[in-house]
Amino acid sequence: MFSKSVLTATLIVGSIFLCGPAFSQTAPAVISASDLYKSASPSVVLIEIYDSKGEVSAKGSGFLVSPEGAILTNFHVIAHTKQATVRLSNQDAYDTVEVLEVDKRKDIALIKIKGFGLPYLKLGRSQGVEIGEKIYSLSNPLGVFQNTLTEGIVSGIRPLDGYKDFQISAPISHGSSGGPIFNSKGEVIGIAVAIIEEGQNLNFAVPIDYARGMVISMGTPQPLATIYEPEPEKTIETAPTASGTSASPAVSKPAIPDEMKKSSFWYVQSKLHVWSKKEAEAELGESIMSRHAFDPNKNIIGEIYAYNDPTKLLRELELNFDSKTGKLVAVYGYPWDFTWTQCKALWGNNVRTTKNPDGSRIHAYKDRALTVYVNKDEKVINFGSW
Repeated sequence: MFSKSVLTATLIVGSIFLCGPAFSQTAPAVISASDLYKSASPSVVLIEIYDSKGEVSAKGSGFLVSPEGAILTNFHVIAHTKQATVRLSNQDAYDTVEVLEVDKRKDIALIKIKGFGLPYLKLGRSQGVEIGEKIYSLSNPLGVFQNTLTEGIVSGIRPLDGYKDFQISAPISHGSSGGPIFNSKGEVIGIAVAIIEEGQNLNFAVPIDYARGMVISMGTPQPLATIYEPEPEKTIETAPTASGTSASPAVSKPAIPDEMKKSSFWYVQSKLHVWSKKEAEAELGESIMSRHAFDPNKNIIGEIYAYNDPTKLLRELELNFDSKTGKLVAVYGYPWDFTWTQCKALWGNNVRTTKNPDGSRIHAYKDRALTVYVNKDEKVINFGSW
C-alpha cells in the first residue's frame, strides 16, 4: 500500500556473529529467474501488523538475513504498531517480533524473530549498480499473493535528502514494501520501498549498502513499542450529555448514502476535487492506513488514505488528497472478485494496454479517466480514476 511514512543482543548477538554476516563473498554467475525463486523464496516473509484492537490492519514484506531470525524490512511497515506476526513461506508463524535497528531517513528496519536454522539471503553490494541492469523483486503484493516474483530493470538512480533510491520497473504494489530486490546473479541489491500510482511502473528501492552496517552491528532486541509512532490523530466530534457538557466521543458508523449503495467507487469518484479528508471520513469512517504520494522526482505531492468500503461492494477504497489544496484528486477501488471481461462488459474495450514482465496488464481507457490493473489471469487488482 505503500506509505513512505515505513523503518533499533548479548548472547543472541554472539550466536548471530558465529554464523557470519549475511554477505556474498564471491561473485556468483548469472542465474535463471526460476532458480532465483527456488533458492530465495523460503527466506522472504510476510509481516502482519496489528492495530490497537488486536486486528490485522496492514501487511508488508521482509527477508531473513540470519539463521537466528534477523529480518530486513522498511521502517514504515512497523512504525505504527506495537504488535506484529511474521509468517514464513512454509506458513510457520512467529508472534514475538522485536526491533534491532532502524534508519528512519532511509526507511529501513532490522527486526528479529526467535528463530533457529532458518533459510536466509546473502546481501550483495548496491555500489556500482547501473541504470539498465536487470533486477527481480520477490514480495507479497496486497499481502495476499505471497512470494510473487517480478522482473524489470533499474530505471534510474534518484538523489533524495541525504541518500539515494533506485527507480525500478519491476512491478510491486501494496504489501511489497520491505521485499528484496535482486540483481541477475541472485544477490540482494535493494529493498522495495515505494510506488507512484499516478504513473506506470514508477517503483523505488533502497540500496542494500545502507542496510549492511545495520546487519553487522545488530543492536539489542527491543519491543516494537520502543519505536512506535502513532498515526496522525483524527478530529472526532463529541456528543453533548444531558447536562450540555462534552462526554466521550460518540462512536457510530456513518450513514451510507443511497447513491453509494449503488456503486461505492463511482460515488467517491463523483467527489473528485470536492471532498477534503474530513468530508471523506464523514461518509467512509476512519482510514485504516496512509502513505505519501510522490511525483516522478520523489517529491511528496499528496497523502493517500485507505478505507474499508462501508457498502462492502469493494474490499477497499484508496483516496489521494493533494498536498496543496487538500482536495481529493484520485480514487482507487480494490474489488473482491472481478475480471477484465466484466470490466469490458461495463465500460467497453477502448483502451491502451501496457503489459508488465510478470504478465499483469494496465488498461488505460482512451475515452475516460479510468485505468484497470489486472493480473496475468485477468483478475482485477484495482481500478482507478482521477
